[in-house]
Amino acid sequence: MRVGVLVVGLAIAAIPTLADAHNCKCRNRGVMFELGQTSCLKVDGGSYLARCEMKLNVSSWTKIQEGCPVTERAYSQPTLIN
Repeated sequence: MRVGVLVVGLAIAAIPTLADAHNCKCRNRGVMFELGQTSCLKVDGGSYLARCEMKLNVSSWTKIQEGCPVTERAYSQPTLIN
């Protein structure tokens, strides 16, 4: 009987730990990212796009592509006023 109570007790104690595993996040320059989100990582003078993923129960960045996407700005020609 005691063994059964011990097993149930251990199972209940593990539930918060399992729930916390799904709340893991990755950090990039002080900003926290949820699992599945992407960010531009700058390392050793280079940069690459990476996704926050779980590897062996630890959150980690996985490289997606070299370089990072750049948003182009629409520069309008200045209007000259005479």
